[in-house]
Amino acid sequence: MITYIFLIFIAICAGMAISVYAFGTGGKRKRIFQDIYFSVENADGIGVIYTKTGEYSAVLKVENPVQKYCANIDAYYEFTQLFTAIAQTLGEGYALHKQDIFVKKSFEGMNGEEREFLSSSYFRYFNGRPYTDSECYLTITQESKKSSLFSYDSKKWRDFLVKIRKVHDQLRDAGVQIKFLGKQEVSDYADRYFAMNFRDKVVSMTNFKVDDECISMGDRRCKVYSLVDVDSVSLPSVIRPYMNVEVNNSSMPMDLVSAVSSIPNAEAVVYNQMIFIPNQKRELALLDKKKNRHASMPNPGNQMAVEDIKRVQEVVARESKQLVYTHYNLVVAISAKTDIHKCTNHLENSFSRMGIHISKRAYNQLELFVNSFPGNCYGMNPEYDRFLTLGDAATCLMYKERILHSEKTPLKIYYTDRQGVPVAIDITGKEGAEKLTDNSNFFCLGPSGSGKSFHMNSVVRQLHEQGTDVVMVDTGNSYEGLCEYVGGKYISYTEERPITMNPFRINRQELNVEKTGFLKNLVLLIWKGSQGTVTKTEDRLIEQVITEYYDTYFNKFNGFTPPQREDLRKSLLIDERNKGGNRSENEAELNARIEKVIDEIERRRKELKVESLSFNTFYEFSVQRIPDICNENSILGIDFSTYRYMMKDFYRGGNHEKTLNENMDSSLFDETFIVFEIDSIKDDPLLFPLVTLIIMDVFLQKMRIKKNRKVLVIEEAWL
Repeated sequence: MITYIFLIFIAICAGMAISVYAFGTGGKRKRIFQDIYFSVENADGIGVIYTKTGEYSAVLKVENPVQKYCANIDAYYEFTQLFTAIAQTLGEGYALHKQDIFVKKSFEGMNGEEREFLSSSYFRYFNGRPYTDSECYLTITQESKKSSLFSYDSKKWRDFLVKIRKVHDQLRDAGVQIKFLGKQEVSDYADRYFAMNFRDKVVSMTNFKVDDECISMGDRRCKVYSLVDVDSVSLPSVIRPYMNVEVNNSSMPMDLVSAVSSIPNAEAVVYNQMIFIPNQKRELALLDKKKNRHASMPNPGNQMAVEDIKRVQEVVARESKQLVYTHYNLVVAISAKTDIHKCTNHLENSFSRMGIHISKRAYNQLELFVNSFPGNCYGMNPEYDRFLTLGDAATCLMYKERILHSEKTPLKIYYTDRQGVPVAIDITGKEGAEKLTDNSNFFCLGPSGSGKSFHMNSVVRQLHEQGTDVVMVDTGNSYEGLCEYVGGKYISYTEERPITMNPFRINRQELNVEKTGFLKNLVLLIWKGSQGTVTKTEDRLIEQVITEYYDTYFNKFNGFTPPQREDLRKSLLIDERNKGGNRSENEAELNARIEKVIDEIERRRKELKVESLSFNTFYEFSVQRIPDICNENSILGIDFSTYRYMMKDFYRGGNHEKTLNENMDSSLFDETFIVFEIDSIKDDPLLFPLVTLIIMDVFLQKMRIKKNRKVLVIEEAWL
């Protein structure tokens, strides 16, 4: 009996000793948070954490490189390659601690901003909608040899500063948005982790109560889930950085651990991913020793262990892989009234589908929570918190995705993301902080009734609201309501009220090659039609007439200059010689006759007057000037009668006399929102191409002269 009591006493003492060793005494446990950090200091603008166990760490704020729902498998593999390379850059004695933080928030769209009515109504609709935001921090820690006395090692310190900057450059060169946290930012970050509060502006601490199941802090509770139980590492034999999900009968890649971002009822989730880089030679020697130990006891289990170790040794030798120790855990914060078992069931079900069975025996809640503080990862127990694997396999279990946030751009077009909250996107791809392209054209494609016009109404409204000149070609009155709402100009062709404008009315600054080319195409279209063939002579003839028309209006023809007379004299002399001329006529008589011809040409030019600019005055000028040009240059084959007949339809008294002569829409250049409704003329072989030319001229003049953003939207643009 005495022996039995003695054994019980020894067992109790041994248990107490183990408890004190693992968790400390009650007094030590009260000081556990005070025993983490020594200080946080600035080192060339980098906030460096000094722990009381001698490690120092730098924290970088990172944006994960893989866009969520991007369906880009290569991006997941590029992530693993990047972090594998970072681990190799750091080398022995360093640890990577990546913390992905997911916070439940409510959308606040207004933020006190004054917006136009439809925009304010749009954001008011989404106000208060819950969504999950995410942030990512990467802590690089240099290991310190545990000792009762720490001494400064300048070589290790310089190595640390060099290594963290190398990592920064590697991430930046890979296109990852990244920055070092300063002293105050690191302190705030540690405080927020301590309080598990990443949402409120002001963070406050409260009492902690710890048991085997969770950590209670004020009105919330936290539970730490260790992803892998080292006593029975339940992981698939082959692992990759993504998994496939079925979407509309097709596969789409998602992050392997995407379940951590959607835990039900969780107010905040911190996914801790730690990679410890040991001495490679020592680990290989330990593996070899372990292999020999298993081989010395022949049974099926030991034989399988030997084969596994051999495969790892072959991969390390052939592909220069790196052996690392890893630890993964999830800190889930919920309100005190929420059932924690719902979170547990979600995680168990989600990870079991991937062949991963999370640990059910994470009774060291406080230890896991404390050792997950930034910079304190080396507090993880090497015996039961870390497990050995290859570097690229370790990165597969890292979280790689980022949630889409509003772009930093002066042009904000709002769409809703997969969570149903608005995000601003620069649809041009060239105005944001990240330039994607110089070509800002885009098209909206979809079957009938899919909402193309509804979508474009939203886009052009937002564009116009942000100072964009909008020109639209509409069929079916899809934009009449929006045009009326913004106070724009809606132009619809009817026989009673046709589209009218005066494309010939321009100022001296607008007269350029582009404008002359537009008017030339307009005249040739009326003369020849859209299917007619235009010769080079006809093209050059109309261009000359347009040039002389504006020269007469702006400069008033007062006679030929001496160089012009000399050129004309030479041309007429050459024509006379080509014709054979009057052989009895001497040279003096020939020159006198040519001078009379030049005087007659000059007289006829002086008689041509252009008092105002319109199609009517151009028609009057051209029907007088074209025959003279043909005679002066001996041009044959010009069908002048057809020209006059076809042009007369748009002249005074013709069927379309108002189309090109009235200044009713002459202010289109200054209008910021114009809609041309062409449904009634889209099948007219004459008016449709004519109005199309006019639309293009309006937009080209805006594009050439105005300095703000311009957009041309063509509805029902069939290819």
